[in-house]
Amino acid sequence: MKPIFLFAFVFAALAAFILFSGCISNACTTDASCRDWQYCDTVAKQCALRDNACASDVDCNDEMQFCENHICTYYEGLCREDADCEGWQLCAQTQNECKPRAGYCSSDSYCDITSERCDEITHTCRPKKGMCYDSFDCEAHQTCDIESRKCVALKGRCDVPLDCLGYQFCNTTINYCQTREGFCSNDLDCEEFQFCDAEIKRCRTSGGYCDAEEDCNLWELCNPSTHECEPKKNLCGSSGECESWQVCDMANYRCASRPGMCSDDFECGPWQKCDTKEHKCATKAGFCQTSADCKFDQRCDNNPSSESAYRCVDVLCRSNEDCPGSSCDPTTQRCRGAK
Repeated sequence: MKPIFLFAFVFAALAAFILFSGCISNACTTDASCRDWQYCDTVAKQCALRDNACASDVDCNDEMQFCENHICTYYEGLCREDADCEGWQLCAQTQNECKPRAGYCSSDSYCDITSERCDEITHTCRPKKGMCYDSFDCEAHQTCDIESRKCVALKGRCDVPLDCLGYQFCNTTINYCQTREGFCSNDLDCEEFQFCDAEIKRCRTSGGYCDAEEDCNLWELCNPSTHECEPKKNLCGSSGECESWQVCDMANYRCASRPGMCSDDFECGPWQKCDTKEHKCATKAGFCQTSADCKFDQRCDNNPSSESAYRCVDVLCRSNEDCPGSSCDPTTQRCRGAK
């Protein structure tokens, strides 16, 4: 390497060292020739430290201070006068320590440890979580119990299950007391056929409705679709629950045919059959109920023990004159003794 280049390299390196180490010449003619934390001593023609400025801790000449950003600064909590402390502090000069002013705090120990804490921002004693001076110290769903200085839930609101009534649970997401499953607060919590029993807080079946067979009479069943009691098949509680041709037999709770009406042949006379459309007993073909059902020269044999019972038989006599040597039986219209 040529000498001229070696000299240039050494000079540049030395200049860089001086620049970055801060070891530049202190010679000056004006303040502009010095650092921000210096001024130009025009007598000595040298840069000198401004008041309370420093280049190192040694310049502070105080064991309670250190050099920070070229300013002599007290170690945290140390002081010689009030101005060395924060605005909420005073300097306790016997210990040279910053202490809280009256009404301020630096830790929880300055507060009522049972209900207060020291707020790190305002440096004042504030209620602990759940404690209060007034309702503004509580959550929106709470109010302040001045006597105990505790935040308590408003009516209907909650923080824990004990804040609610026995049939409720605490929804801690929204802090509301809500009705437990299977219970009710009012009729709106029940089905249309039910009401809320205010004493037991459970839905009960309203009058005239049912939820089970036990809610109905013996002759009724519970319709699960309408929740109404309906007569069981062939059973009744009144004639209105039967067909128009029936009445309700209240002794057996069964619908029975009205007199002269029928549901089958067994409810008719032996000479009759049941017209299942009209539900009336009609005379069978070849039988009769009265003589009007027979030809003019016949009559209806209404003797149930007769071989020709309820059938039309010929009229053999109408008077004794029709029975030579005998007499006419007006009942059978036959000559006595005749076969």
